[in-house]
Amino acid sequence: MKKSILSLLMLCCAIVMMAQPQSAPGGFKMPETNPQYKDLNYAGDSLEAHRLDIYLPATGHEKYKVVMVIYGSAWFANNMKAMGYLSIGKPLVDAGFAVVSINHRSSGDAKFPAQINDVKAAIRYIRAHAEDYHLDTSFIGITGYSSGGHLSSLAGVTNHMKTHTVGKTTVDIEGNVGHYTDYSSEVDAVVDWFGPVDMATMERCETVKDAKSPEAALIGGAPADMPDMISLISPYSYVTPDIPRFLVIHGNSDSVVPYCQSERFAAALKKNGRLEKFITVEGGEHGPVTFNENTFNEMVTFFQQEAKAKQALANQEGQPSLWNIRGQHYPKVLADHRVVFRVKAPTAKHVQIDLGRKYDMYKDRDGIWTCVTDPQSEGFHYYFLVIDGVRVADPQSESFYGCSMMTSGVEIPYDDIKAPRFAQRDVARGDVHRKRYFSKVDNKWKTMYIYTPAAYDTNPKATFPVLYLQHGGGEDERGWSNQGLTDIILDNLIADGKAVPMVVVMMDGNTSDFTAEWTQEGIPFVEKNFRVKKGMKYRALAGLSMGGIHTLNALVSSPDLVSYAGVFSSGWFKERVPWASFIDTEACYKTLKEKVAIYNKNLKKLWLSMGGEEDIAYENCKAMRARFDEMGLKYDYYEYPGGHTWPVWRESIYQFAQLIFK
Repeated sequence: MKKSILSLLMLCCAIVMMAQPQSAPGGFKMPETNPQYKDLNYAGDSLEAHRLDIYLPATGHEKYKVVMVIYGSAWFANNMKAMGYLSIGKPLVDAGFAVVSINHRSSGDAKFPAQINDVKAAIRYIRAHAEDYHLDTSFIGITGYSSGGHLSSLAGVTNHMKTHTVGKTTVDIEGNVGHYTDYSSEVDAVVDWFGPVDMATMERCETVKDAKSPEAALIGGAPADMPDMISLISPYSYVTPDIPRFLVIHGNSDSVVPYCQSERFAAALKKNGRLEKFITVEGGEHGPVTFNENTFNEMVTFFQQEAKAKQALANQEGQPSLWNIRGQHYPKVLADHRVVFRVKAPTAKHVQIDLGRKYDMYKDRDGIWTCVTDPQSEGFHYYFLVIDGVRVADPQSESFYGCSMMTSGVEIPYDDIKAPRFAQRDVARGDVHRKRYFSKVDNKWKTMYIYTPAAYDTNPKATFPVLYLQHGGGEDERGWSNQGLTDIILDNLIADGKAVPMVVVMMDGNTSDFTAEWTQEGIPFVEKNFRVKKGMKYRALAGLSMGGIHTLNALVSSPDLVSYAGVFSSGWFKERVPWASFIDTEACYKTLKEKVAIYNKNLKKLWLSMGGEEDIAYENCKAMRARFDEMGLKYDYYEYPGGHTWPVWRESIYQFAQLIFK
């Protein structure tokens, strides 16, 4: 093992000498090696393995976009950051990038995932200290050679990943090294120089290496005995369409890392649309010949291209979100459904957008913070500003009650097929009435919203069937009208002849007993004050998430009140949870089973919908459907991808409203 380590380190030294571009025929010029900022400790400890250097161009600019460089050493070295810069960093500085060259713990210091934890900690550190070191972290590229190529690639393919599990083995990819764990470790582009990326095929491109290999030292055991860990350390196994773009460079005469490693990796990247180019260097070895002026230029050009693309994306025109308040241009939705957010907060230290996933924002000299998200699905999405750790609504957006607080909302345009369903059109329009009433159930004044169709006013003698439509947890009676666009959806459906004109009642489901509130307060109030038809065949009940649970519970206790029921993104809990211990699901199933013939007779339509497997209620609904099947309860089931979100629930009411009162 010692001989192997020495040979690898000697090879690394040779790589450095061969890496330098020729200054004149017959000779090489060693670049300057004095960083502007040297030996910065990114972990807040005293380890040499946790130091980094920062090299800045000599152009005098205020800030520079960043590329991080990682040396190769078969993971055996913990102090070769200077060699990383000497090998591949100088061309990047000459091209105008700030180069951050880092140390990391060796396999002798600590086993995997310590090495990737260090890389991510270094990225977070430079984001936290961008202002101190003249860094423009709106773009961070990463590159490395050999084992540094492995760590660079792994950093790229695990963007946004905290932990990862293969089989029975779970590793903490992100880690908690350093003081800046609230910052992102995301990178924007990767250049992999002949890195080992698929440890399962390092031996002759067929199988794992033996127990004396560098990979064995990295994971602390024989690769053949640890297949799950071999997968976990291999960037190849993480490739998806959601990772950054890659440039892969490898010499086909490499005798250390098989050329097939990059062939396989590039093929996987290409299949997922994340490969810029795979460069094969004819006769290229593990550094010598592969490092040359052309490949350096390819690396520089790729990073320049990716940095410009991200900047151009941030500057695109796009269109203001539907929910922006008057005169505000941001949030701005781009053509590919990415969203640009901007906020002025000159004294803030750290600003993020929380859109279900947190995105770091970047501050310019005027104190304006900006970020560009990944593409978002069509429809409405909640979001927050997170300013120095505090979640607040964006003053540029209308506010919505969701997540148990006032939030902001962004609207992603629908395609041409779906747009007519959810857009205001020149059709006969109904009204939404806000009605206050005193609830004896809750002993307080409450509010309900009631939609009446256009015919309610044009035909004053007509009566209408009524749908009671309930919101989800953390929302209230405003949800279906505001976020859900219920009046627009119903107006369009009725105008197109796809739905029967109906009244829709949206009550506050935040109550001590929804069934009592609905039967003792809601139904009597509506039937007294609005021209609605009475009786179960003219009545429907539906709800999303918590509102779906309310619907199910009401059906069990009152099987003779409605003929139509809709349960969206919901289902009785598969297992009892403490905060819903009042729901005795087994008692509900028992009642349904005993009276299944009555329910099948009374319910003309029991309609269940789900936002695909990513919906947080998916497993509950799946288990509930199995119980329904077992007892013979009839229902229809519909899936629409999108998870537990308003786009799914808008689609659900659009579909359900066409099925009732017919």
